[in-house]
Amino acid sequence: MTDRHQFAANVLAQGLARVLSIAANLALILVVARLMGTEVFGRFSYVLAFITVGATLADLGTTAVLAHGLALLDGSARAHYLGNYILMRAVLAALVMAGCVAAALVLPNAGAQGALLIAAFGLPVLASRFFEPVFQVVGRPWLSLWPNLAFGMAQLAVVALVVAKPTMPVDMLTALFVASNAVYTGMAVILMLRHVRPDWTPDRPLLADILKLALPMGVGALFTTLAIRMDVFVLERLHGPLVLGQYSAAYRILDLAVFFAVTLTTPLIPILSREIRSDRTAALARSRLFVQGACALALPLAIVVPTVATELVTAIFGAPYAGAAEPLSILVWDVLLVMLALIGTAVNLANGEVRHAYWVAPGGALMAVVLNAALVPAHGAVGAAWAALGTQAAMLAGSQYYTFTRFGNLYAPRAIGRIAACCALLVAALWLLQPLGPVWAALLASAAYASVALVSGTLPLAAMWRTLIEARAARRRPAG
Repeated sequence: MTDRHQFAANVLAQGLARVLSIAANLALILVVARLMGTEVFGRFSYVLAFITVGATLADLGTTAVLAHGLALLDGSARAHYLGNYILMRAVLAALVMAGCVAAALVLPNAGAQGALLIAAFGLPVLASRFFEPVFQVVGRPWLSLWPNLAFGMAQLAVVALVVAKPTMPVDMLTALFVASNAVYTGMAVILMLRHVRPDWTPDRPLLADILKLALPMGVGALFTTLAIRMDVFVLERLHGPLVLGQYSAAYRILDLAVFFAVTLTTPLIPILSREIRSDRTAALARSRLFVQGACALALPLAIVVPTVATELVTAIFGAPYAGAAEPLSILVWDVLLVMLALIGTAVNLANGEVRHAYWVAPGGALMAVVLNAALVPAHGAVGAAWAALGTQAAMLAGSQYYTFTRFGNLYAPRAIGRIAACCALLVAALWLLQPLGPVWAALLASAAYASVALVSGTLPLAAMWRTLIEARAARRRPAG
């Protein structure tokens, strides 16, 4: 099998596994929202936000550093690096678990203190999603298929239990959620030990080097998570779990887009880490290509979704969640900002530019405090959506400044001009097709946009795919 075909098979395996995983997770969210009610869904969303903050703190930016570090090493040096990395993650998880248990006992908890404690004790498995970079860098990305498959099946089993007993308490639901993640972790560990042999010899200088690179990213990730999840905690505190449930429904609809963004950018870190050292011009061109793709995908989404927001929310979650339509129309713009932020983070990390996270993310958290305090009390979920969007925009601006000054301009003017022209066509098509109703107008206008964008090269999916294949092939060729 050629490098091109092997890479295609690997990406297909990873893609299928992740699609199953995210689909099973969304199925759980959908069943909880529809069968257990808006208020219970709000409480469960509060627990999930608590898990997100805890898992981010336990990661401390080290997953991105792992992909970067392993890509630059081979053989015994790579095994030594991996072993020390896992030891460090185990210590971090234990420390954060203790902190989360204390937080669960003292924080306002939306009537879900038991669920928060279960989530805190389950943090070691909830924060263990660092295996895919390992499988990718050692040349076996297809291994990620199996733990994701196992996780997906476990989540579907939880879905079946919720359908059978929709009156189960949030505590039991959280315990089942933790158990499904434990299935993923167990399978991933078994596969790693079969195919990769970590060297467990502690190395203090190496651990210090990993933490030195990871700490700015970890601080940034923690404050970023606090900034973008603060709306959940403030909204629940001021307006209760019912309003939070509607707001969370809007967020969950966008999960698939964010999942796609993560999948799109994850391979960039090891690729750019190598390429920036040898050919910065090629690395800049590759980064521009992905920024163009992100803009060409996310901008039309942000334009079309408000047209069908009410129909989309009620079709997925039911009539009780119709109030999520207005927040969704605002939050959909966050998808574009998140995609650009993820690409920028990959570039900055590969370029060794990480210290700015010490002030950019805390600044974003401060912005979140100000915006949530100003908007949420009077405007509820809509105010929370605007606060989330403003916070993400502020953090993106700070991070992109360093990308521009230390690496280059990621926005090719001609490409951005073509995207703007295609989006203008999309807006015109939506307006002309209004008599057909919002759903048909959105479908036909989106089809017109996609046709023009693909034919003109404005949406460079083929070029993005080709550049990843070429980069993968280059990595497999021996040097010299």
